[in-house]
Amino acid sequence: MSVRAFDGRRVVLLDDDWLHIRFRHPEAGPATEPLSSALLQPDEAYRNGRGGVHALRRIDNGHFLVAIYEPTNTEGLVRTAYLTTAKRKDRRYAQSLCLKRS
Repeated sequence: MSVRAFDGRRVVLLDDDWLHIRFRHPEAGPATEPLSSALLQPDEAYRNGRGGVHALRRIDNGHFLVAIYEPTNTEGLVRTAYLTTAKRKDRRYAQSLCLKRS
């Protein structure tokens, strides 16, 4: 899978990273479409301390899909994706640099 993320960067999901997501985070679902949607049009996006980008897409009133990618100069590599609750999201990203909020 390859998509143009919200920040204009081409983001690639490698097979090994997809296997990691499927087996370690099965709650993220069996299809790549929700992951693509989170990268293309996140409801919120943050940068972590190591430069990784966390793109969050609301699934329902209480849950978000988090897609994390490592940017390079012109591209990005998806490293993981998982579901989180809105409460946990608020705690996790309270001090993070916000890149996008809808």
